[in-house]
Amino acid sequence: MTITVMSMSPGLRNVLEILAELAHNDTKTDVSESDIISQSGIPQSEVQIYLNELESRHLIEEVRPRLWRIKDQGLEALKDQHLE
Repeated sequence: MTITVMSMSPGLRNVLEILAELAHNDTKTDVSESDIISQSGIPQSEVQIYLNELESRHLIEEVRPRLWRIKDQGLEALKDQHLE
């Protein structure tokens, strides 16, 4: 499967990095939205917008309400972003 890496805004990348960090880069670990918000230091409404955008790009998934999991594509996107 080929993954096309789309450019990400700094805020979007930051939220993805926080999710990856809190999940210890494990695609089977669920992370609460409140932990992501707390770690980000940005308003809840902004974090929710970023999470929805990341989900629409198939980089993360909401496994239950307010519980998020990074996907392999999300980890790959972070790796590719660090190579730029």
